[in-house]
Amino acid sequence: MKNIERASPVPYYVQLYEALLSSIQSGELPAGQKLPGESELHRTFALSRPTVRQALDMLESNGYAQKVARRGYFVAEPDAPQGWHIEGLGGFLENGLLHGDPSVTTTVVSSGEQRLPDEVTTALRIPRKSIGFVLERVRSVDGQPALFSTNWTPPGVAGVVAVATGVREGTSSLTAALQSGGYQAAGARRVMHAVAAGPVIAAHLRIPDTTPMLRIRSTTWDKSLVPYDYYETWLRTDIVPLAVDARVMT
Repeated sequence: MKNIERASPVPYYVQLYEALLSSIQSGELPAGQKLPGESELHRTFALSRPTVRQALDMLESNGYAQKVARRGYFVAEPDAPQGWHIEGLGGFLENGLLHGDPSVTTTVVSSGEQRLPDEVTTALRIPRKSIGFVLERVRSVDGQPALFSTNWTPPGVAGVVAVATGVREGTSSLTAALQSGGYQAAGARRVMHAVAAGPVIAAHLRIPDTTPMLRIRSTTWDKSLVPYDYYETWLRTDIVPLAVDARVMT
């Protein structure tokens, strides 16, 4: 496993993520094997525990690892479901809160081209520092803010969102705009965590910083397995309950 380059501009957690991912993809860490724990990685690479945890969480978010309570992280089985999956391939704004419902309103906080964060470029498998389209929205139910959502699209897709006036005004579906632009979802992976809102999300939703939230991160790809949308949604399940459909796999 390669060492951390201290002089590199690449964040340490991204370097550790890529080192672990390389070992997974090469078969050095086969499916089902337990990944080195936080303490071991902390000692081996001389990195802080929060940095190690960030790299492991990124592996889980991108579907390469599965976290088992009180046991640690394990290399994910190919195409194995990782925890609960929300049914439907559209974004949560489209699946959970339907456009056209008079009780639901959308406020676009910001929209435009920006440099994408490293964790987003990693999930979308595009070069670091890429410029993509970022769309931030607050969705309210009966006037009460219920969720805050950010979508990041890669450079090749940014133009589709940029000209989608209805999406940028909060009156139409991003999923529908992407479909009209030729981006049809063939699959998605969604990872959910229960976390405190924090000051930024709390300000958007007008709640205390410590309010428990459900954070959903999702990567959507097309039939060629090329990712074209990554989003993060912070959901107040006291306003919008999350329904998960389960079925027997045959």
